[in-house]
Amino acid sequence: MLADHQEYDVVVTAVAPVGTAVHAAGHDGFIVQAKHPSWWSDTPRAAVGDRMRAVVLDATRTPPRFSALPSDMQTARSLRHTEPLVRLCPPPGGGRTLKWAAVEEALGIALPNDYKRLVPTYGGGLFAGVLWLRPGS
Repeated sequence: MLADHQEYDVVVTAVAPVGTAVHAAGHDGFIVQAKHPSWWSDTPRAAVGDRMRAVVLDATRTPPRFSALPSDMQTARSLRHTEPLVRLCPPPGGGRTLKWAAVEEALGIALPNDYKRLVPTYGGGLFAGVLWLRPGS
């Protein structure tokens, strides 16, 4: 069974103006046109038989939706690192929404995406006696 945020080597089985049908790990899937690099760059369009790396965006759709965009794969990799934490330590609530652009500007640095996911999920404070989440005031 395919799982959201997992990467697979896929083989293109059909190409249409709206996207590309692919086969991965014994399952059929679909990459919409905007989720293939050729939509955004000079990368050649997909052709039947092409092999590429893709990430599952939505395994519940029929067929499951994939993306071959590097940015989506990077996002999925970071999500795979925080999802086990949420399963092991369910959020207590009380997370907050921050204007990250303003926070990063005030700090003069870009904060890691996983940190920007942890703060809204868990709020501020000492996490497991090891990690200090300090979202500011």
